[in-house]
Formats: sequence, structure tokens, C-alpha cells
Amino acid sequence: MKPLTPKTRGAIVYGHNCGHSSRTIAKQLGCGKTTVNDILKRLRETHSLTPKKQTGRPPLLNSPAQQKLKSFIKENNENRRLCSKKIATTWTVQTKQPISRNTIRRNLKKVGLTACVPRRKPAMTEAHCQARLEWAYEHENWTERKWKRVLFSDESTFTQFQQGRQGMVWREPGEELNPDCISVTVKHSPSKMFWRCFSWSGLGPIVPLNGSVTGQMHAQVINDFVVLTLHTHFPQGNGIFQEDNAAPHCSRVATAARENAGIVTLDWPAQSPDINPIENIWAEMKMMIRRRSPPPSSISVLMEYVTDAWNDIPPEYYRKLIKSMPRRVDAVISANGNKINY
Repeated sequence: MKPLTPKTRGAIVYGHNCGHSSRTIAKQLGCGKTTVNDILKRLRETHSLTPKKQTGRPPLLNSPAQQKLKSFIKENNENRRLCSKKIATTWTVQTKQPISRNTIRRNLKKVGLTACVPRRKPAMTEAHCQARLEWAYEHENWTERKWKRVLFSDESTFTQFQQGRQGMVWREPGEELNPDCISVTVKHSPSKMFWRCFSWSGLGPIVPLNGSVTGQMHAQVINDFVVLTLHTHFPQGNGIFQEDNAAPHCSRVATAARENAGIVTLDWPAQSPDINPIENIWAEMKMMIRRRSPPPSSISVLMEYVTDAWNDIPPEYYRKLIKSMPRRVDAVISANGNKINY
């Protein structure tokens, strides 16, 4: 707020001397009741209406300098990934103004920039973006009712030992190596791949896969599970099957299996897991498994945990994902075919 003018401060004192309440004075002058009380308190304590001048060291970076720093960070991909120490060194060299890494972090926070773990997204070329944009325009007019006819599918791998960061842990000094405070890692964690599908009508089967997925293996999944699930979820025969463009899915034997079964498929752009709502279910399941205690002690226990997590996905959750499809399509169009925040 702007400081009060000497005239306004005098009017507050005059109103007080006339017997008016702080509320009345504040209403007449267009300021807050607390402001009026502060002025009167200062008058009683210091016998002066003039506020004390602010003391202390002026900020090292003023507003224009902060914006210059922000522009430097957002200039390119490399600058965004510089550590605060490197930024401070570069700033000192360019401006001849010594500055610390803490000052850099503090001022970047003031202009809305914080250090975060980058989101992992698949690499995309201009051709991928163009294909995604064309696909989005083709499905721009699809309503929720139309998306409710789609059976979404995908494969994903679950590992027995979680790799990478697993969040934060509270500990006291000296507990750094306490078994409850460490994150166990292994070079080659045992893992298992699963296939599954879902639609508005419900969750389909979750199928453990042995080894790497091949065209022959995927054709067997189509014959044994996709055909039956489509018939169960869409007894009127109006179901549409969705899967990505992985090599086994596009193989001759898998294509023949779909054609022989008379399955209607949904065209799908490459490098587009962010459009597929089943990816959100995978992420939710992996979070549920990470919260299990004790962690899976073997592949068989891992398979049990995965099955339990799949069966615990509530209908309101996966139906909410189906409802998000029109918004995902609009987001792809708004991003001109680039990555979207899903």
C-alpha cells in the first residue's frame, strides 16, 4: 500500500480529537481501521506523525535486474539447467557484480522460478507434432459419449525394487544410514511386464507377459483377451479398440489377428502416451505399490501387488479419465501438436 500523505495523517488526528471512532475515521478517509489505530498509537508513543525511515541494506538486485536474471535463465534450454552456483558465476562475469548462489535462488524465487525435477516426456520431431495435431483435429468433435465406446490398452513394466528418488524422509542427525531412512537400489531389479485394458464399462483383465512383447505374443493377447473384453463391455458390437504404435502392435501377425476378429481400431499418433488415459492408471498403480509395506519380496509377490492395485482402481477414477479425453484433444490443438500437461 502507498504511504499515507501528511494531510491524511493530520485528518486522522483531527477526527480523533473530534471524538470520532476509528471505524468512522477510516470510512471517511478510505483507509483501514488498523491504519488509523497505528497512526494514533505512533502519535501517543513518539509524539510524531511521521513514520520512521526504513533502514537496512538495500537489495542487491532491483526489479530490472531480477527481470534480466529471469530472461537469462529462460533464454535457452542450457541456461534453465544451470545450477545456482554456475548462474552466480556467470552473472558476476557478465555484470561485474559479485553475487552468491543463495542470492540467486532467492531472487529467482521472487520472479517465479524454482528448481524442479524435469517432467519426463518422450522425444518428438516436427513430424510427430504434425501427426498429433492432425489426429486431434480429426477427433475434435468426439463427445464423451463417443469416447465411452473406446477400449484403451497398453503394456507397462513393474520392478521389484523401485529405482530413483522415492520422496523425502524425516531423520535425526546420525540416522543417515538407518535402515528406515535409506532408499535401497539395485543394478538390475527383477521386473515383470503386464498388459491390460479398460473402458467406461469397467476394467479388463490384467495379463502378465513373459519376456519381451513380440507380434506373436500380442496376437495371442488379442485373441484371448481383447475379443472377449470388447464383447463383454460392448455387447452391441460398437466398441473401438485403442493401442499405440509399438512394433509388436503393428506386426503382420497382430494386424491379421485384429482383422480376422473384425476389431475396429482407433488410429493413434506415435509418441503420444500423454493422450492415453491408461498411462494415468499405470502411474496410480505404481504409487499404490510403493506405499505397500513390506515391499514385494519376490516376483510372485510383485504380481500379487500389481493385481491388487489394478482391482482397487475405483470406477469414478477411470471414468474421470475417460471424461478428460475431449480436453486432451483440445490441449493438443492448443499446443500445436506438442506435449500436453497430462
